[in-house]
Amino acid sequence: MTGRAARWWLAGLLLTACRPVPDRPGPDRSVLAAPAVTLEASGETLRVRAAGPAGARWRVVCDTFAGPLVWDGPLPGPPLPAPPLPAAGRCEATVTAPGGPVLARARLDLPAARPPAAASAVPLIAAIPAADSPAPLAATGVLSVTPATVRLGLREPWTVRATLRRPDGTPVPDGTPVELSAAAGAERLSAARVTVNGEASWQLTPEVAGTYRLLARAGSWRGEARAQARPALLGRRPQALWTGREVQVALRWSTGAFPDDGTPVTLEALNRSGRVVWTAQATTAQGVARARVPTLPGAVTLRLRVAGTEERLPWP
Repeated sequence: MTGRAARWWLAGLLLTACRPVPDRPGPDRSVLAAPAVTLEASGETLRVRAAGPAGARWRVVCDTFAGPLVWDGPLPGPPLPAPPLPAAGRCEATVTAPGGPVLARARLDLPAARPPAAASAVPLIAAIPAADSPAPLAATGVLSVTPATVRLGLREPWTVRATLRRPDGTPVPDGTPVELSAAAGAERLSAARVTVNGEASWQLTPEVAGTYRLLARAGSWRGEARAQARPALLGRRPQALWTGREVQVALRWSTGAFPDDGTPVTLEALNRSGRVVWTAQATTAQGVARARVPTLPGAVTLRLRVAGTEERLPWP
């Protein structure tokens, strides 16, 4: 190598060694918000806390007697709601990324008594600080039920309606959760709905006769109403047809109509002392309930119960 060539080679080497190394691209910190979600029962409210990257969404689903009750919203977004505890067996909260993958999940099992204590959740990562909770709903309203009396077995439902207004007289916001419960003796019914134009409505079909007390609540508001469920009256004495080891019982209501297909019927065989020696559950089809009957030497009476009505027929 000539002296001149050697000098050019050395100069190029020095320039290469002194050239700054370009920075390596770092992570986009705008998407590094750690996804997390927690769910707990606090007093009489359900509290959810969630965080996630921009574009993610939070969602809470509670399984109730009347179907799922759902809240959701974007992240980041406004403070998350703190609705009253629903009459549900389980609630689940999730944070999902844009496109659908679940980033975090928490579950909450609500006991029947719903004690005012925090319940355990199953977050995928650590909890995050809670956002400020909105103030409890202040509302006035009316709870109504029609008709006042239904007859069992005819599938007559109650239509229950809660009408809610804010202190200024305007309807409460759409989506306000309202819980309804109804009780008569040991019978219990419950359902949850959300308001639309200030109203929440239900259709309930009782299965036990009695006077029912209906209670509804939304935030600090409570409403109460009463309704009756009466036994349906059979139009005539049921006819029993015995064919070998099967009994067929024909039923009609006092209106002349057949019971709805699928109406449950309890059949029992009684001995002379009135003790039950055999029982079977059947359902009606075109007004007829059928059941297989074993050989019962001591039976003297066939007792059937349907929609709160009881009839007794002679055993053949």
